[in-house]
Amino acid sequence: MLRTNWKLIGGMIALALAVAGCGGGSISQDEFASKFADAASSGDSPFTNEQATCLGEKIYEEVGDDRINELNDELEGDEFPEELVEPVATAGPECVAAGDLMAEQLGSAGLTPEQTDCIVSGINDDPALNQQVWDAIAASAAGDDSKAADLEGAITQTATSCVGG
Repeated sequence: MLRTNWKLIGGMIALALAVAGCGGGSISQDEFASKFADAASSGDSPFTNEQATCLGEKIYEEVGDDRINELNDELEGDEFPEELVEPVATAGPECVAAGDLMAEQLGSAGLTPEQTDCIVSGINDDPALNQQVWDAIAASAAGDDSKAADLEGAITQTATSCVGG
């Protein structure tokens, strides 16, 4: 159920990185963050412009000016290089609480608002679980679903405590 959401979010990040990096030549942190935010906060994206700007800034910091500019020349389409998994996983929790990204999907899964809030809070209030969600999002952007599969049990445990009392 939630794995689709992680793949979607990961895919959106991959697309935003490609859009932010397209054009060749040098790109500043502000330019990268702005382009990333425009791409990552449009349409049905779960990210606000502020969250997406933060992600763009943090990813740029994690990857570094020189490598971002090299990737700016190398990235094609919506490819997501393996070397960006760790920077996205590191940047994610600094900018967006992972539970918030799943709130809408959890709410549409037949849970009460109270149960949804409990699960979202459980994810957001647990730094390790929050990081684990971001690890899965980043890995899924690069095509690795193994972390998402591992995460299902942890979220199920949180959900069970919220739904079952």
